[in-house]
Amino acid sequence: MAIGLDGVSKLGFGCMRFTGREDDKIDIAYTADMIDRYLAAGGNYFDTAWAYPNSEAALREALVKRHPRDSFFIADKCVAWTHCNSADDLERQLTESLENLGVDCIDLYLMHNLGGNRTAAFEKYDAWEFVKSVKARGLARHIGFSAHCTPEELEDLIAAYPEAEVVQLQVNYLDWDSPSFRERECVEVARRHGKPVIVMEPVKGGILADPPQAVKDILDAGISDDSYATAALRFSASVDGVITTLSGMSTVEQVEDNCRAFADFKPLSDVELAVIGDAQRAMEASGTIPCTGCDYCAKVCPVGVGISGSMTALNYFINFGDAEAANYQLGFIVRFNGGKKMPSECIRCGACEQACPQNIKIMECFDRIDREITPYRKPQVLMKP
Repeated sequence: MAIGLDGVSKLGFGCMRFTGREDDKIDIAYTADMIDRYLAAGGNYFDTAWAYPNSEAALREALVKRHPRDSFFIADKCVAWTHCNSADDLERQLTESLENLGVDCIDLYLMHNLGGNRTAAFEKYDAWEFVKSVKARGLARHIGFSAHCTPEELEDLIAAYPEAEVVQLQVNYLDWDSPSFRERECVEVARRHGKPVIVMEPVKGGILADPPQAVKDILDAGISDDSYATAALRFSASVDGVITTLSGMSTVEQVEDNCRAFADFKPLSDVELAVIGDAQRAMEASGTIPCTGCDYCAKVCPVGVGISGSMTALNYFINFGDAEAANYQLGFIVRFNGGKKMPSECIRCGACEQACPQNIKIMECFDRIDREITPYRKPQVLMKP
């Protein structure tokens, strides 16, 4: 019997960050090992998307070909705000997703990343009618949408797409009561309309898995049984109305750590919630840039600037105050290892900021990098002939 929405595991496997990427290639054997451990621990929910490079094909090899179809639940997504120029492109994405996954029906099909200017692209191509047709044709069992949006936008989206059976929202302790994200209010909107919530970005793209030292000290003292990552995951999973919390796992160690925390899941206690509140305030005070590394910005950048890598270098500078080391990180991550252009080569078109679901003022960050990091290059050591 197929798994329904009411039977999905509390911990979901986010499939955007599979390991072993080289030219977008994924280590299938390693991925299969992670998946086997996750399934053995009782997990069954896998989240992928047409826009995640090679993720669907990796799931076909590591999951679909190796395990009974009724033992797992696959969520997939279509996107309209990038790589889409007509309604026909949505059908093409669906066809490719089904072929990539090696399945004849997707368990949950979502419109991918609504909110802000991105919503208009879905409306332009009448994407919701397309998604409804996918279910009507028996190619998806459930439908919904993912969104990074305000509570007001979410109200409008639910009104516009009343057939949505589920909504996928960002929920993490850093942004829970943030005036920029208002995640608590968004969850309350979904709950008021009876829409189950799937949580994305519970660890904020890894930021909460390795937070500044002040945050670590608070969590070490108050929630010592959890890793920094699982403390964040447990916060999101404890929210009323949440049916599963996605973790973008990329190592066996992460799978084992997360599965251990969810083996006998218990919501955070009032004492633990108070500790999380202290951590949240310390995290806010650190000034860390809330980049999750989703690279949606990169998909729309016309010149190929290494945006997320630049944010990584800037956060290194913010957390450790070492401009020379941050500048080395910038060159290594962006230019040498990433093959991308540097922040100084940005043409200031603003497309990245419109695509960013975290509402980061990316060009202001570039200005800060140019002002506070790039002038402090480590001196080159000249080798004697």
